[in-house]
Amino acid sequence: MVSALSFLGLGELESRYSSYAMLAEAIRLGPWVEPAATLRELYTRLVFNVFVGNHDDHLRNHAAFWDGTRLALTPAYDLAPSPRSTSVSNQAIGISCDGRRSSQLWLCREVASDFLLCPTEADTIIEHVGATIRTDWDEVCDQAPMARAERNSLWQREFLNPHVFYDQP
Repeated sequence: MVSALSFLGLGELESRYSSYAMLAEAIRLGPWVEPAATLRELYTRLVFNVFVGNHDDHLRNHAAFWDGTRLALTPAYDLAPSPRSTSVSNQAIGISCDGRRSSQLWLCREVASDFLLCPTEADTIIEHVGATIRTDWDEVCDQAPMARAERNSLWQREFLNPHVFYDQP
């Protein structure tokens, strides 16, 4: 297994200059198993991270399995919604190629073409992820198990914070 930091060939201090757009480019150009499906999965993870307030999405929390010839995205791990002191937040790595990090869906839509997705496909993913979170919230909280007060403190603060839906920075 290699971290995204490694397969992008970056040093630890260079991580802050990275982005989802760079990850997408590496997948488009590199030796990946099923690049189109991998790009779609990475985009879905980006959208999920924005929806749930996971700002711990640095390059060590993205990885791939290496079989000596090709890379394959690992299952998602270390997903940790971060407490917000305000509604505004940013991802650990940039979303766009120019490094914008705003945790908002408009920016996810703006970079969809980097993932070889048309606007309709991007909106379908965004709608699906949001609907799944809404539909499965109580069941997942029951499985955790999470007290009602804790659920209430996370809902629309870290999870589905209204700011993610604003159409401007």
